[in-house]
Amino acid sequence: MSRTAPTYGRRGRQNAANTGIRHPAPTYGKAKIGTWSEKGNGYLNVESEPERFVAHLLTLDPRVSAFQPQPFTVDLIDKRLLLTREAQRAAAQKHRDVPGPKFYTPDFRIDWQDRLHHAIEVKAEGYEGDDVYWDKVERARLILAANGYPLRTVVYPANSAHPIRMNARVLKQATHRVSEYLSEALVEQVTSRCEYGPLTVSSLCQEMALSPGMIPLFLVSGVLSADLAHCAVCGKLEVSAAYGDLSHLCLLEEMER
Repeated sequence: MSRTAPTYGRRGRQNAANTGIRHPAPTYGKAKIGTWSEKGNGYLNVESEPERFVAHLLTLDPRVSAFQPQPFTVDLIDKRLLLTREAQRAAAQKHRDVPGPKFYTPDFRIDWQDRLHHAIEVKAEGYEGDDVYWDKVERARLILAANGYPLRTVVYPANSAHPIRMNARVLKQATHRVSEYLSEALVEQVTSRCEYGPLTVSSLCQEMALSPGMIPLFLVSGVLSADLAHCAVCGKLEVSAAYGDLSHLCLLEEMER
């Protein structure tokens, strides 16, 4: 990763269109963005649009069993994880006279279905941080790995038309509507039509008199699969029968640096 980009700056300052997410009152001087995910234990706050994007990817990923934003703080001096606010306050008092970076907080903790764990650092493309910041991250990385949380970096694309950036929002919204709109009969009809090979969304909708708005529901429920990493959900997207497979929703690695 290039480390010559401008300093990332204060979190939460990326300008983006408001897509209906409720913005609660600021907390501790940082603007919060609310979103919902069962894997995130319901309603949760994140600090920026890039973090909300990653929360959507984690919600969609079938390998993720649970995740948590701002899960703990890494004490860079004593080389340990601080799991409570009380521990953080005590460490801040203890290290108050120590010069230089003293703490690091990962943006997410991930619990995988295979019971392994990761910590996630989220960056916006073009605001990845300077050498001083990444020196701190590298110090934290060793401590996190020693505690069973290898650190991964996910970069939010600057291009608003990036396929994964567009798809993550649409697919996340679809997860809330599956049970309302999909019936067994409809699933069987779509599967039967697609079992002979891929066809475009436009063709499928025309032949079966489907609304294009149904396609994200088929994708998140494993009725259809598609290359969601490289093509946005649109008429040109090629889809095929998924037979319950959700591997097309594993998009986190595509954003990793």
